[in-house]
Amino acid sequence: MRIFVVFLIVSLLPIISFGQSQTDNWFFGSESGLEFRPTNVSISNGSKIEATIGCTSFSDVNRQVLFYSNGETVWNRNNEVMENGNNLSGETSNTQNSIIVPKPGSSTNYYLFTARRENSNSHVAGLKYSEIEISTTFPLGKVITKNAPLDIFYTEKITAVYSADGNTVYVIAFGTKNSENNEPFNTLSVYKVDATGVSRRETIEVSEASSPTSKGVMKASPDGKTIALAVYDFEDKEGIYLFDFDRTNGTITYRRKLSMNIGPGVWTVPYGLEFSQDSKILYYTGTLNSGNSSLLRQIPLEASGEPTNIFSSTSENYGSLQLASNGKIYMAKSFSDEDETNSNTVAVINFPNVLGIECDFQRADLNLTPLSVSRGLPNFIPNLFASKISGENQCYVDPFSFSAASYVNITNIDWDFGDGNSASGINVNHTYSAPGNYVVEALLTLSNNTKTRIYKTVTAYELPVLTSNQELVECDDDADGSTIFNLFSIRSKITNPILDEELFFYLTLDDLNNDIQIPNPENFQNSSQNQEIFVKVVNENGCFETTSFFISAKFVPLNNISNFYTCEDSDGIIGNNIGQFNALDIEISIRVQLNIPSSTTLSFYRTRLDAQTNRNLLEDTFTSATSTLFVKGQEADLSCAGIQSFEVIVNAALTINLEELYTICFDPSLKPPVVVSANGTFNRFEWKDTTTGKTSERQDFILATIGNFSLTVYKSENGIECSNSKSFTVINPEAPSFSDIIVNTEDETNNIVTINVNGNSNYEFSLDNINFFGNSTSYTFSNVEAGLQTVYVKDINNCEEPIQTKVSVIGFKKYFTPNGDGENDFWNIKGLDAANFKSVNVVIFDRFGKTVATITDFNTLGWDGNYNGKPLPENNYWFKSEIIDKNDNVMSESGNFSLLRN
Repeated sequence: MRIFVVFLIVSLLPIISFGQSQTDNWFFGSESGLEFRPTNVSISNGSKIEATIGCTSFSDVNRQVLFYSNGETVWNRNNEVMENGNNLSGETSNTQNSIIVPKPGSSTNYYLFTARRENSNSHVAGLKYSEIEISTTFPLGKVITKNAPLDIFYTEKITAVYSADGNTVYVIAFGTKNSENNEPFNTLSVYKVDATGVSRRETIEVSEASSPTSKGVMKASPDGKTIALAVYDFEDKEGIYLFDFDRTNGTITYRRKLSMNIGPGVWTVPYGLEFSQDSKILYYTGTLNSGNSSLLRQIPLEASGEPTNIFSSTSENYGSLQLASNGKIYMAKSFSDEDETNSNTVAVINFPNVLGIECDFQRADLNLTPLSVSRGLPNFIPNLFASKISGENQCYVDPFSFSAASYVNITNIDWDFGDGNSASGINVNHTYSAPGNYVVEALLTLSNNTKTRIYKTVTAYELPVLTSNQELVECDDDADGSTIFNLFSIRSKITNPILDEELFFYLTLDDLNNDIQIPNPENFQNSSQNQEIFVKVVNENGCFETTSFFISAKFVPLNNISNFYTCEDSDGIIGNNIGQFNALDIEISIRVQLNIPSSTTLSFYRTRLDAQTNRNLLEDTFTSATSTLFVKGQEADLSCAGIQSFEVIVNAALTINLEELYTICFDPSLKPPVVVSANGTFNRFEWKDTTTGKTSERQDFILATIGNFSLTVYKSENGIECSNSKSFTVINPEAPSFSDIIVNTEDETNNIVTINVNGNSNYEFSLDNINFFGNSTSYTFSNVEAGLQTVYVKDINNCEEPIQTKVSVIGFKKYFTPNGDGENDFWNIKGLDAANFKSVNVVIFDRFGKTVATITDFNTLGWDGNYNGKPLPENNYWFKSEIIDKNDNVMSESGNFSLLRN
């Protein structure tokens, strides 16, 4: 026995076989076909079928095609229309228009049942059958009875189930009860087929599934115990209805309806159906009730099973599902265009017995180009997929146990083990002589005197390949012949270390045989020189092989090693007293110091025990505080070449005592200079203005401008120069800002201006930038001359940036003297500017009310005393003004003034 107990959970899982020879050839779509063989699935050429949806086919026990049909025509194995094989009553657009049933008790005759939903000129709706004989008389087949009527009703769903003894087939159709117009689809019709022929119809009315539409598939499970019915109804009867089927008497009992709800107001309208080969999972295709998406969903048939959405598409219409002899489920589909164009690919569910998306749906697994498929695949008796081989993959030296099961009792099995050997019997054992994959075929003889051929691929696992009589030599630090071993270090000497294998160690052969393992193989101390250790190596498949090896201790002295240094910030973190070291640089230095050849491997560890047991190897680049490390040498044969300690030292951290932010006055020349200094213990200094790139190498640095700066310091210690850098920023204090300025000109004799500022100091205020007043954040000026004034503000310490702004003080001249001397030659409103006002409109008129001038432009000098180019006489004149500021405030003024001439 070569299966190791540790792996029993994995390696003893049952392997389900595949292959039902009567279903190994499919014909569907537009001249499309598939051939299922033990090792592959291939595209079959030469088919003549044209099947919009419904079709069926049948093969013999040796996987040779017998015939196939689209419900209207029967073709033989040569792809020719069978004799008398035209004008059958099936309807090619039906979901399921046909199914082939071997005639019980006969090896030559078959029934082809055809379903029809609509009446035509040549056929009435309902279920009919034709009988086909394939014999020495008719080697390519002949339809000896055609379109034998059973009952007249509307139907397009048909399936079949073998009885428990296999001597009867129950053909089941779903449709209307009779052919009256507007009758609902709500009736299951059952026909018993045995050696005597086809019995009369028995009906079961299913009110729960009553619907005005006949679309959708009906399928039985491979074990024949469940019937599923899909109602493709966009009104209110959409759903999948489950029924219990009793194979002993053909009784059908309603079980329950499966919910199609996906979310609030969203549900699936089901179409295609298929069971997994173990009959535990139901798959269905359908369309969202909105009609804009096709779905493939999975439902566990246990009462608590939750549906899973496997795949969806807005560009394809998902159609029929069909289980195949390889245990996979295939899906037909077409494109979601106006003409529902055929597709050139068939989708597949690779592992239908697996729940969830791990069932592995592939939407374009088989490419039929240039052939195509619409929404239909062949219809078979589902029991034909129930036959299977059970067994286990084994180590090739262990016996394989094979048995099989089918839908009826098995009376004999002829086995072909795929290695040139064969046997007969219900339960057989076989041992392979070499590892490999083997296709096992079983020809089942069933209790109903029929035969079927099934297959499965088994793997005979190889054993680990081991090298014997190897030696593991470990370092002895005190020459007493005893030391610590990590027994796993022998792996690369006895097997391929990249393989996924487990090693188990034993002191004696008896311990190995009784599985008494060494409890501490990673920290094992030998009891003698050349001590023999036994090992069992187990591969990923649970197969094992054993051997032994020897362990010895060897004392190899090494000279002292110089210290190795690094800077404290070499790990990218300042102040943690941990540095980064390069093991490759250390290795080069040690080889030179101790004259160690390149053939000796050097490895580094944090502890002597790690070095002794080859665990926790340091990486090529590693971090460490100041500490003692260990180097281990190993020869090409992994024997010890010595262990020696050495020191790695992290230089002291270089601390820079600078602030991150400094503030200097806006005009540094007005104040004593601000100087920052570096610690004098450093060897070199480098101050840098990151904006201008200017540098200084002095210990002190004057902060004369704002900006971003850095200081890098250097210090030589233990033969290496380390550095550290710190960035800092220099700013000016925040400048004040004007809060608001209030101008009061209501008193004609006293214009008042109040200034308020926001800031962090006390401030002085001025109107001429010479004379400053105040010591606060506000100030009021009185008797301000009308006109556009400039307000100046500075802090009392002369450190912040001074500010200024324009202020309009509105005033009206009392007289003007337009005599051309350049003094007071124009009359205007004082204090106006376009920066603070939107518009101005001044109308000037004489004492009779006649308008003599207007002012609407902020840039004009004013009225020059002329009217139509002629000087007006001395006199009093009047004005009206409307001024609108930036905030749409309207100021209206009126008054009079004098025009004086010398």
